[in-house]
Amino acid sequence: MYTVGDARRIRTWSNVPYFFTRTLEQQGCVVRRVDIGPLRMLQLPYDLVVRTMRALFGTGSVHDYFRSPINHHLTNRTVARTMRRYPDDIHVLLTYSFGSNPAKRPFILFSDITLERHVHYFKERAADRLERINVRHEARNLAEARAIISLFPELAEELRRTHGDKVRYYGNVVNLDASSTGTDALLGRKWRDKQLLFIGKGHYKQGLLLLLRALDILNAGRPAPVPLDVIGLKRSDVHGPVPPGVRFHGYLDKGRPEQYRRYLDLLERAFLFVNPNPKWAAFSASCEAMHFHTPVVIHPYAEFVRTFGEEESLGCFLRSDDPAELAARLGTLLADREGWTRRAINAHRAVEPFTWDSFVRRFLSDVDRLYGVAERTAAVAR
Repeated sequence: MYTVGDARRIRTWSNVPYFFTRTLEQQGCVVRRVDIGPLRMLQLPYDLVVRTMRALFGTGSVHDYFRSPINHHLTNRTVARTMRRYPDDIHVLLTYSFGSNPAKRPFILFSDITLERHVHYFKERAADRLERINVRHEARNLAEARAIISLFPELAEELRRTHGDKVRYYGNVVNLDASSTGTDALLGRKWRDKQLLFIGKGHYKQGLLLLLRALDILNAGRPAPVPLDVIGLKRSDVHGPVPPGVRFHGYLDKGRPEQYRRYLDLLERAFLFVNPNPKWAAFSASCEAMHFHTPVVIHPYAEFVRTFGEEESLGCFLRSDDPAELAARLGTLLADREGWTRRAINAHRAVEPFTWDSFVRRFLSDVDRLYGVAERTAAVAR
């Protein structure tokens, strides 16, 4: 299992490598973890130069050390060396950026988005000269992979048009150990406290600023302000005043027991998950909130709608970046106990199938078909 970062650390790539490798082991597999994360001693100076060039020339390129020719060469060498050392193992790369090897050994790719789609969707442009080099690398890796796993259905369908039936989508996953019973007491406490929850790091800041403006509108004339918990950003990240009742928690690391308990407590208490970024609304965090019976207030971005449908049964969809609209939608849910309760229950039910046990069972079933049961059994025995 090749991961960009240490798969033993829960914070690596939104917790996916940690839960994936752990569940594979729980289901009887032997997992060799290979960290193909960039070398910091090379990454730091390279990215400093790249950031300086962006500032000077105003380029919006996503090129960095990870996508550099140096890292491409070093990482491919690590991958090829590992494949030679373990020729009978099943090699899975949790990235689309690497995989192609001179010996043509079979491998599986698993990731969330291609660079080409990232640039097209989030940057709304075609790849630039440096990005096109990586787009070609990914295209070759995808073409040579024995199987391609996508974490999202929209991307899976797009990849299927080029790569056919070897593209797999098993559903998404909830990256939590904790369960939620959804008792009447839990729902009653959420309704009583009405705590809003925003989760998102720096690239979601604009969504938080929109939510803060909406809170100012919502709180006008109310006897007490609606409380908001912010995870991922600190008070210093927001310049100027904020509405009363806003609590900043910064980044909460699931690998630290105290911070993980605080994260779970905030999920359990949350009345609504609100992230009004138009193109992406922290999909993984929204699923975790839904697991704890928390309706979502988000824009209907493509991957969420393809995963859960177009109906507003799990919360409500925003149609503009107008803070007045957001305030109105929040106000409606705050006043409608029956509608909110129905959405809270539906939200939990929608993510119930998204377990790592289910994901890994489907993955291993495909591995049996792709490699043969005897081949996988032999690899596990080794």
